[in-house]
Amino acid sequence: MRYFIVAFLVLTTIASRAQSSDADALKALNAAFIHGYMTRDTAKLGPIFADDFILINPSGQRRNRQEVLNGFVTSPHFLSCEVDTIEISLHGTIGLVHARAVFTTNDNGKQTTGKTDYLDVYEKRRGRWVAIAAHVIYLGGN
Repeated sequence: MRYFIVAFLVLTTIASRAQSSDADALKALNAAFIHGYMTRDTAKLGPIFADDFILINPSGQRRNRQEVLNGFVTSPHFLSCEVDTIEISLHGTIGLVHARAVFTTNDNGKQTTGKTDYLDVYEKRRGRWVAIAAHVIYLGGN
């Protein structure tokens, strides 16, 4: 019985550390996603997205990986983007990143500030987290 308890405690500790490591990895991917979006750096964004990545934008349009990457060329220039809140939840090989962000853009000389609420879905494939889906909701702004 004593060995069972010790084994249980060891396995629980290992699982807890793995979850913490995975949560940290997802937070880092979220930061890289936002930075790549702001800088339009498709070379850095590309590896974050799985080949079967799907985005639902605030207008309700469905975009695949290549459409999202191509869209960065014509998107407004981001002046700033700050994550307001972030929640990470892990479900086996699926990780959810739910966050709110405040952003400021410059589109042809017009500055706009707004808020979004988004849910990014990641899957751990071959030991690496990749984004498989994202849904963004626009909460309003000026």
